[in-house]
Amino acid sequence: MLNDISLRKSSFNESQQIKKVGENDYKVKDFGLGNYQLTKTDISYIVYGACFLASGGGGPIGMALLFMDKMINDADVMYYVNPDNLETNKNISLVAGLGSPDKIFEGFGQTVSLNAFREMNDYLTQSGQKPLSYLMPVEMGAMNTLIPFIISARKGISVINGDPCGRAVPEMSMNLFNINQLPLNPVILTSDTDESGHYQKVIVQVKDAEDAENQARRFAKSHNSTAGIACYPMKGSDLNCSMLSDKNGAKFIQWTVGFAWNLGQNMIESKNYNEFLKFLDSFSLPSYKLFEGVITNKEESKISGFDAGKITVSNGDETLFIYYKNESLLAWNVTRKCYVAMGPDSINFLARKDAQPFSNSDINSDPEKNAKNISLGTEIGIIGLCAYEKLKNTVLVNLFLSNIQETLAAFPEDNVPVPARYTPLPDLMSHYNG
Repeated sequence: MLNDISLRKSSFNESQQIKKVGENDYKVKDFGLGNYQLTKTDISYIVYGACFLASGGGGPIGMALLFMDKMINDADVMYYVNPDNLETNKNISLVAGLGSPDKIFEGFGQTVSLNAFREMNDYLTQSGQKPLSYLMPVEMGAMNTLIPFIISARKGISVINGDPCGRAVPEMSMNLFNINQLPLNPVILTSDTDESGHYQKVIVQVKDAEDAENQARRFAKSHNSTAGIACYPMKGSDLNCSMLSDKNGAKFIQWTVGFAWNLGQNMIESKNYNEFLKFLDSFSLPSYKLFEGVITNKEESKISGFDAGKITVSNGDETLFIYYKNESLLAWNVTRKCYVAMGPDSINFLARKDAQPFSNSDINSDPEKNAKNISLGTEIGIIGLCAYEKLKNTVLVNLFLSNIQETLAAFPEDNVPVPARYTPLPDLMSHYNG
């Protein structure tokens, strides 16, 4: 099962004792109880794997690699902790960045998340509480999984091996913390540090996750279209998944950082598309090869502050449309006129020549800014990954359907019907391949 997956090994400190495990257990090198260390090489594996898992979202991998090179040194050591080793009395928060990829490629947004972390720490200590001991990625994605590790490199804080989404999602409300009604407030928003060493901040008490996202987007618009956000402060006891606290397992997806590490390590070391697909099959989360072809077009329009778009992939016999609202939400076979995959299941991209993962925002981007630009004409595979059972909650499924409807409305000329209900990927595949 995926909740047994952690980091199979680390490139740091080879002299330390390695746990003896079965071939498919994907356990970690043990640096002491709950104390695991990672190097920049490990983080590159995590970035690649998280990019693949993000269903086209989570930030451009080109941007993540740029951030990693600028903000993590080869000698830096980062820390992570597994979900069953969280100390119950220590404090946790989500810390993330948001904003325009164009602005971030121009150099903005590099300090927003670190500032948000600093302000959440100050808030807790001024409230008579302990400072933060743990961070968690807000979602799987090249940028948003990387950000906590940048803070770990600077501050020595541990990153939890898990996240509340299991993929990247268009809206802040589409996460298990929200579904489980975990306390969101305060929400802290921060700008970049300016030349004089100052930055702007606001601390707000929001009504709900939707309100938090709206306020964050408004704040970002006033600060070079970038912002840092810290929220969901809680205790280790709220998320500890040891035998005594297994009820917490429903609150987030465990071991996803380790899953990303394993996938990214295979991608980087082998650079072999077919070998990666075989490796992916060794995990218990079902995956399917949805389509192979060439990217022929990318269309984009703005809806409610998001990038709504459509990627066209063709192979001479058939054509596939992938609709996205930042993240890929629906795959539609134009030739057969049928659904191929829909959220919360993931629709993931790989370049066939070298197993390079990429996001929607990496496709047809500015090659002068994005070294990982994926040009039109690139031959790719589209891989479907089944959603975790926790993500098939009725509220979450309805949020995905609503986002699919909104995205399809931006392309009325396609006449693609809005799904009346969520159809899981295995059911779609049995019909598609039948």
